[in-house]
Amino acid sequence: MRILTLLGLCLSITTAQAQTTLYSESFEGASTFTLNTTDAASSISVWNTWVINNSYAGGDGDVICLGFPFTYTIIDTPTQPVGITTPGGSYLHTASVEGIADGITNCSFGAADGFCITADNTFSRMTADVSTAGYADVEFKFWWLCQGGSTFYGQVYYSTNAGASWTNAGGQFNLQATWTEQTVTLPAFGNQATLRFGFRFVNSVGFDALDPGFGIDDVRIIGATAAPNTITTSTIAPTAYCQGAQLSVPYTVTGAYNAGNIFSAELSDASGSFAAPTVIGTLNATTSGTITCTIPALTPVGIGYRVRVVSSDPVTTGSTNTADITVSSAPYAGADDAVVICKNTGVYDLAQFIPGASACGAWAAPGGGTFSGQFNSATDNAGAYTYTTNCAGGCPQDNATITIGLQDPANAGNDNSAARCSTDPPGSLLSYVSGGDLTGIFFLSGTPTTGSFLGTPGVYPLVYVVYGTAPCVNDTSNITITVNAAANAGTSASLTVCANDAPVALITYLGASAQASGTWTGPSGGAVSGVLDPAVGPSGLYTYTVTGTAPCANAQAFVAVVIDPCSGIEEGTAAANTMLWLGQQGADHLFRTNTTIASLEVIDAAGRIVNTVVGPFAPGIVRVALGDLALGMHVVRITGSTNTVVRIIHQ
Repeated sequence: MRILTLLGLCLSITTAQAQTTLYSESFEGASTFTLNTTDAASSISVWNTWVINNSYAGGDGDVICLGFPFTYTIIDTPTQPVGITTPGGSYLHTASVEGIADGITNCSFGAADGFCITADNTFSRMTADVSTAGYADVEFKFWWLCQGGSTFYGQVYYSTNAGASWTNAGGQFNLQATWTEQTVTLPAFGNQATLRFGFRFVNSVGFDALDPGFGIDDVRIIGATAAPNTITTSTIAPTAYCQGAQLSVPYTVTGAYNAGNIFSAELSDASGSFAAPTVIGTLNATTSGTITCTIPALTPVGIGYRVRVVSSDPVTTGSTNTADITVSSAPYAGADDAVVICKNTGVYDLAQFIPGASACGAWAAPGGGTFSGQFNSATDNAGAYTYTTNCAGGCPQDNATITIGLQDPANAGNDNSAARCSTDPPGSLLSYVSGGDLTGIFFLSGTPTTGSFLGTPGVYPLVYVVYGTAPCVNDTSNITITVNAAANAGTSASLTVCANDAPVALITYLGASAQASGTWTGPSGGAVSGVLDPAVGPSGLYTYTVTGTAPCANAQAFVAVVIDPCSGIEEGTAAANTMLWLGQQGADHLFRTNTTIASLEVIDAAGRIVNTVVGPFAPGIVRVALGDLALGMHVVRITGSTNTVVRIIHQ
């Protein structure tokens, strides 16, 4: 007698509650099933195989057994009812390997008889995972048929670890010659992140086999009842911790949590109140797990702390753990830090860089030597300074490292003052910096300047600024530059006056630029008044000197004076030794003399003897080569004569 046994299976009862289809497979397109695997101790295509097609027609064939041919008949597969998505379409089913060889591909199986056909079990399963998170009740629905026999039947398997292992959902699927819909429900199907299902056909030795084999269609996974969102904070062990210690907070959830959800472990106050909780750890997850947490280092000491877990999406507040947690005082050395200090700015107490640190500790310098904790920015070196606690109690000690860097301060140098002359060559203002960096900027009346004023007399108070690199501040120095006007004695000149002319002020011949504060010296080097009386003053070079204001040099100009008796004797024929200039021919000058002349002296406009021409020159026309003279007026005098002179123009 053929008996349908579905041991351990629960058939679903349709209710009015909302249902969600989480997965469906009608086998009409690309399949989401992997056929013929070795899962659940199955073999691959020995006597039977899984196929997907729309073949329903049976047929006749033969098989060789013990060397003799035996004929067989495979019946037609029953048609599908209207309830199936695509009646008469493709479906998943077993097929006899021998039947396929004879061109018969509908739902069948080669029954194991121990003689011609040996036992073989075949397995096909879902390729990918389905998540049922958030659903407490999950239904696995499918249409099936399988006449089979007492040792020939189908099975349903499920996996909750992505197919790594498989569990029989219970029962046998056989003795059903027509298509029928089945619903399988187990608590294990709910709230799974990696749920899969598979079908196994068992072909053990027996003698009551009938087609069709195991056929499957319209496979679905239905989320029937949404699970409420709850978070249960599990037992935390141990229950005593030091400040700053780590602990693990396990939790269990029900319901659905969205991608990006954050589970946060919250610590109460010492009385167990969560009015202002402290987050001590987080985990980005959608399922149950364990959060790695840290008791904050500055948590007040207490014996009544509790912990709970909350979620962000959706917002859910979990239960608290069931036992009080004790937080004991732990040494705290502060947080590691890096600090830059400006050189030569004083002594720094390094404790200011580790706020909240326990006072029961000591400092070590770079390299491990003892250090006072007072950093002298002028004498101590940059590097890592370590503070290590040495406090009483059973909690672990702590240390913190302050890495100190030193920054050179800005240096604008010393205040300075300098004087220069208005005619000095242009120069750089940086030459006036005294002992400072040459990277700064000069300001005059608040405006940057490059020294364009250096040629203009005046007093210029400058501010020189060298900008500091943080934390160093800017540095300034005051530099005053006094530009003194150059002395001006005017322009040198020559002057010829008659001996009987009125006195003249020599400065008037030096031009309007000549300063009136100068002094005069005569041809002999002695001081003179600067007013020349031709009747008594000698011919020669008169020098005008204007004293310069340091660092300006003195200025000098000259007036070359020729006092002419204006009697006509020197240029006429009144005397026996008269000499007359006849003019210039090329570089030579022609003179006519009435007597023999031993030599001639040539005097320039400044009164200086610039040439002596040695004779003797006989009376008559005399040619004198004066080609190397400067251009301009000169005086030619007979050597030894005090009143015989002739004026010439050399050009």
